[in-house]
Amino acid sequence: MPFSPPSKRVLQPFQKDELDEALEKASMKDNKTVIIAVVNKAYVEGEVVPNMLDLFLEGFWAGENTRELVNHLMIVAVDQTAYDRCRYRGLHCYRLVTDGVDFMGEKIFMSKDFIKMMWSRTLFLTDILKKGYNFIFTDSGIHFVIDFGEEAFNFEFIKNDN
Repeated sequence: MPFSPPSKRVLQPFQKDELDEALEKASMKDNKTVIIAVVNKAYVEGEVVPNMLDLFLEGFWAGENTRELVNHLMIVAVDQTAYDRCRYRGLHCYRLVTDGVDFMGEKIFMSKDFIKMMWSRTLFLTDILKKGYNFIFTDSGIHFVIDFGEEAFNFEFIKNDN
């Protein structure tokens, strides 16, 4: 196909990216809310069995009326090992890549890589809001042991002025 100047190019229809697809699959259909947990290799592997991801998911299984919530969970993997394990488990997964930083290992509090990791996560969460989604951000060390009902996921009071 020959090159054409920008003024004569035909606009392509909007194509969803991987984040759009993961959010759409994981979100609650009535209010576009998703539960987000960030994991790395340390959370999905290790000498301890079950690992942190296993224990986190067990909370949804064992909790009171929480099993359905796992359908709205999106695991954000910051390294390939965590992403592969997430996909293997059949969960909603997104691979967050930050140029020049390997998040596979531990990052010392307030180190240069730790700060990059925190900013990467903050900007990622901002992107989710810009896409019109609500989220509940959780750590994989938290266990969902009770469903607080529809009221807990009602974000009607939040107005987006953008």
